[in-house]
Amino acid sequence: MKTIFSLTFKTASRDPFLLLWSIILPIGGAIGLGIFIQSPEYPQHILTGMMAVSILFYAFTTTSFAILTQRRRGVYNLLRVTPLPLWKYICSISGAWTLTSFLCAMLVLLSGILVLDLKVSPLTFLTLIPTLILATLSYVFFSFFIASMSRTENNVSILTNIITLPLLLSSSAFYSLNSTPKLIRIINWFNPFQWFVNSLRSAFDFTWNSYLFYMGLLLLTVLITLLLALKTFRYTDVS
Repeated sequence: MKTIFSLTFKTASRDPFLLLWSIILPIGGAIGLGIFIQSPEYPQHILTGMMAVSILFYAFTTTSFAILTQRRRGVYNLLRVTPLPLWKYICSISGAWTLTSFLCAMLVLLSGILVLDLKVSPLTFLTLIPTLILATLSYVFFSFFIASMSRTENNVSILTNIITLPLLLSSSAFYSLNSTPKLIRIINWFNPFQWFVNSLRSAFDFTWNSYLFYMGLLLLTVLITLLLALKTFRYTDVS
């Protein structure tokens, strides 16, 4: 498992999509909007939103393509002739992708601390860690499900866009939803991406009841997506 983890992490760190979608875009968005919009609360608001976006783009979108690529190259077919259980393999590569995604989110956070002059206490940092890990794992596990439903890169692109766009647009990652129609706010209550954003903001604000509530929802999401990943895993396109 350590070898798989190490190799996956090295490969992930060299992914060109990682640099653009999970580092440059979120950092640029957080700094640009944080400076442009003159509101005392907005820099923290957009920073947490962009941290969540960084996680979503890598842990869900990028890994969905990576899983499909590995399957089409026959990597997963080799698992059938090895003693390594499927769940150990999934946990190994998911752990490497989770670490990669976590480091991207930390870079976004660091940019906010340096450029937007945000104050982040050690306690805030400690409470952010489990939130980032749980959310990342849920997206990585769900990416296995999306890849299993796809046979080509076009399929993955369509499915990930269909999922990520509603998650982003019905969340308060970039803007307030207080004035939106009631239907949007109802959808927002059941939006797992919003649960992630809320848990990040609860960590910054030290609202512990809210933090624990959304952490519980994220943990439930991890368990559901892990089950989906294991039940729908495909070794080959013809299996």
